[in-house]
Amino acid sequence: MNLANAQIAVLAEHLYQELELWYPLLRLREEGANVVVISPRIDQPYASKLGYPVTGDLTPADVKPEQFDAVIIPGGFAPEGIRRDKGMVDLVKGVHDQGGLVAAICHAGWVLATAGIARGRTVTCVSLVKDDVINAGGNYVDQPVVRDGNIITSRLPSDLPVFAREIVKYLREEPSRRSSDEKLKPAQDRPFSSAAFDKPVHTAMGPRGKASANYITVVVQ
Repeated sequence: MNLANAQIAVLAEHLYQELELWYPLLRLREEGANVVVISPRIDQPYASKLGYPVTGDLTPADVKPEQFDAVIIPGGFAPEGIRRDKGMVDLVKGVHDQGGLVAAICHAGWVLATAGIARGRTVTCVSLVKDDVINAGGNYVDQPVVRDGNIITSRLPSDLPVFAREIVKYLREEPSRRSSDEKLKPAQDRPFSSAAFDKPVHTAMGPRGKASANYITVVVQ
């Protein structure tokens, strides 16, 4: 496909790894692709492991798998939150099942396992989650980048050059699988997500609800 016509989702949650989100996002925007950040909410920023913020352009409820040629899942500890969000998981599985690209790096192997798309596929990931991938039916290998059909995986931030290169190569070689020509824009007429920021985002653990013993990550204003 022509990369200038590609539409790509990058998933975001708290504690993402900075380079694993921004490197492929900016690389694909450089190629002219329409890249949107999908997060559970768009009324708050999401903090990386070091407090680097990203604000989603759209939520899973705003989009459909058929609107995307690819979905990219960064690592860090964001995949723990992503795999708990049914809308995010359904988006990943939907893009995969229509033949679109799913690219996952580092801990994002967790999301492949939860979406049920690791089974029977040769994949890599950070070694800390390889047992989860193997138990989900994946064939784990320790390599910088692995392409098996429409799944591309890598292990660590140091693998990002080959990870991004393989994503670009795949999209140039493969036809578009999406059935919608709608060009997505951020909700509420906002500008697209940007790596520019003036202060870090701080997070803490807070109760999921009133008098709840269950905790979630929250933004501290």
